Amino acid sequence: MARTRIAVALLLCLAGGALALVLLSKHYGVPLLGEAVLAACGEGEGCDIVSQSRYAVFLGLPLAAWGLFFYGSLLALLAPALFGKVDEDHPELPLAFLLVATAVAIDVVLLGLQVFSIKAFCKFCVATYFVNLAVVASLWPFRQVSRALGVLSPSRARTLVAWGISTLWVAATVVAGNSALEGRKSAAADSILGAPTRVQTPRKAEKGSIEEQLAAAQAEAKKWKDTLDDERRLQIYLNQKARDDFNHAEVMKIDLSRSPSQGAQNAPISVVSYSDFMCPFCRDLAAGLRNFLPTAENQVRSSYKYFPLDVSCNPGIGQSLHPGACELALGGICAQENGRFWEYHDHVFAERWDRATREDALRIGASVGLDRGRLAACMSSAATKGLLAKDVEEGWKVGVGSTPTMFVNGRKLSSSGVFLLAITEERKRLNLPAVSGTPAKQN
Repeated sequence: MARTRIAVALLLCLAGGALALVLLSKHYGVPLLGEAVLAACGEGEGCDIVSQSRYAVFLGLPLAAWGLFFYGSLLALLAPALFGKVDEDHPELPLAFLLVATAVAIDVVLLGLQVFSIKAFCKFCVATYFVNLAVVASLWPFRQVSRALGVLSPSRARTLVAWGISTLWVAATVVAGNSALEGRKSAAADSILGAPTRVQTPRKAEKGSIEEQLAAAQAEAKKWKDTLDDERRLQIYLNQKARDDFNHAEVMKIDLSRSPSQGAQNAPISVVSYSDFMCPFCRDLAAGLRNFLPTAENQVRSSYKYFPLDVSCNPGIGQSLHPGACELALGGICAQENGRFWEYHDHVFAERWDRATREDALRIGASVGLDRGRLAACMSSAATKGLLAKDVEEGWKVGVGSTPTMFVNGRKLSSSGVFLLAITEERKRLNLPAVSGTPAKQN
């Protein structure tokens, strides 16, 4: 029975480790276990909000990485007991119980942060809490924590050293893996405007007899199988599909008369981004655009539009994903009125946000040289609120429902990943010369 309990605890540790990998994947936006797993918690929903909060990192490492380390160390502690004699000579089991009980206490604190501070729930995080409770239950017969100090006895020296070495190996692996993911995240931020993402193909209406429909379906299935089995052919298909979607998209009329802009004043290509200052994906997009514009050789102008995911100024979303985003947006409008929008923009995106207040907007405004009193009065004015409401209303009219949403010369992009492809298509349509890709002097 004892050996069965240890085996169950080991299986639960493996499940916890898999959940920790998913959470680490969410934190960096890298599909470690596949795109479907990455999307399982919902894009822009609780998992994203929690994973991008300021509570998601401890001592420079994401909590998910700490979780991965914890489960790896626990596996190294419990595995030897599974194959040995299980009795009082195994103080590793009470030690394991003590470690997991401590983890459960930490889970209570983290759940409290989700409830009271972040005000969003991460389903995968909660799943790890249940895993830890299940491990506690499986190790309950070994709850005599006073026996845990037995691991320090000379007779257990070899076991303790082996566990220590295994734990150090796990720690080194986690740190190295985290560093690699940080690099991939940085590369993703730089290339956020690059490759097209997966797109869905509408199903065609089927005609003819049952036999004809079956034959057509089999031919279509074979075509898709051949395409999916060939990575190069799949990428060619996706690129062509993205081109067709962009070129056939409806051209929307967007008012840019009061929108802050960067790039050449009379550029033939207009890029519009509907954004939210608290959105981590918008932060990545801002970094990508900042790197792209100097290479565009005065062909592109980028404009910023407000679409806060906060019901206090955007009731159409139904539920606030970013409480306080409206305050930051009002601060941005007032910063623009004083010629400091882009300084304010960069300072806001330099921080991670769970929720924001008017005081946060005033603090950032003061840091870029704005007078707090005048900024507060501006943010409270009906005119400023009206400008924000105008952007939000226009966003709904042109099909914005999430952030960031981009338009190139009025055509909506399916994702930021098709941006460079869309720019290339516009250059062809307008007979513009190709660019060298090196930074050009901006007007």
